[in-house]
Amino acid sequence: MREVEVAERYAEALYSLAQDEGILDRVGQDLALLRELWNSLPELARFLEHPLVPAKSKEEFFDHALADTLHPYTLNFLKLLARKKRLDYLPLIQRAYLKVAEKEGRLVSVLVRAALPLVEEEFARLRETLEKALGKPVVLEVEEVPELIAGAEIRLLGRRYDLSLSGRLQALAAELKG
Repeated sequence: MREVEVAERYAEALYSLAQDEGILDRVGQDLALLRELWNSLPELARFLEHPLVPAKSKEEFFDHALADTLHPYTLNFLKLLARKKRLDYLPLIQRAYLKVAEKEGRLVSVLVRAALPLVEEEFARLRETLEKALGKPVVLEVEEVPELIAGAEIRLLGRRYDLSLSGRLQALAAELKG
């Protein structure tokens, strides 16, 4: 639990700075990119989390690989996490940043648990539909959950919408039991 609390403090500080500087969306995009890199390149996460890799080496990596991509504040934030040996908190910080933005009414965070991976067109269409319906930017997080058999489960605004085959079968079983 302590990790989550620490991540929330970092996220709130980063959010506050980004808000003061008028770069909330840019920092949010940077964090989303970092999350995508983290998830798609497990060796990158292992390198950044490894305790025997000096912080200086990690900072140099950020300068060479990400300086042209990330906002300087995000880049400095990563370097701070490296010096404090907290880079493993980055996924938690990204989620906490989204929660702060959602609490402030700037966006809606949506978790989609799908039985099969979403193709890019489905992902874009779902985001567009939700943004139109909610009237706010939507951040989609997708989890692949084969146990759902088919369909998806969507969680947004504190509600859960089960559109999966597994959910329908459970509802049918409950109905048959009376």
